[in-house]
Amino acid sequence: MLKSLRSILSNLKLAIAGTIVMSPELADALDALFLARVPEPWVKVSELVAPSMGVWFGNITNRADQLTGWLKNGRPTTFWLTGFFNASGFLTASRQEVCRQHSKDGWALDDCAATYDVLKLEREDVKHGPSEGIYIYGLFLDGAKWDKAKGCLTDSDPKVLYASLPILHISATAEKKKGGKEIIFECPVYRAPKRTGLNFITGVDLKSDDLPSKWVLRGVALLTVVD
Repeated sequence: MLKSLRSILSNLKLAIAGTIVMSPELADALDALFLARVPEPWVKVSELVAPSMGVWFGNITNRADQLTGWLKNGRPTTFWLTGFFNASGFLTASRQEVCRQHSKDGWALDDCAATYDVLKLEREDVKHGPSEGIYIYGLFLDGAKWDKAKGCLTDSDPKVLYASLPILHISATAEKKKGGKEIIFECPVYRAPKRTGLNFITGVDLKSDDLPSKWVLRGVALLTVVD
């Protein structure tokens, strides 16, 4: 992604100066930048959809900060899901990590199911990571909000489109789900407000006081970006 960004910008400077020919790709990139839009080659390699160049570049910077910080300072206490090129693969790797911790118990990746627990913490409240699994931040609820006191989904506030979700603890278990009184809504997670199969990441089990059909009819979903 960075290679594509540097290449197009360098060639644009040369093309504007008349040193090289302005190719169709460079002309399209120049038009996009003039309109504060992200050139198509950058969208393709970054897999990050944004309405404007400012939003896209901000997210790219945050993505680089997360990966660079992880490399230099060790494992983060919380992870920004938007900052991964392959969020689904990252979640699978996290589940595999938990399985390896229980290798002596005979846990197998195919037999393990992901577990989800919404904490009452925000990112700034987290001092250390979990003993198993990962903490995720930066998710937004569309069509509902999270009630910290009750620990479940509830109706959105008036005129509020998106509500941030507190820290989400994702882990894994080899135990089969048992029927209980808890009502669970399997909330889909999308990379962008445009809900397509390409933007779908995973489904997250969220507790609810109402039947799942209520949230299905309202189109409730979790989004990694809302811009």
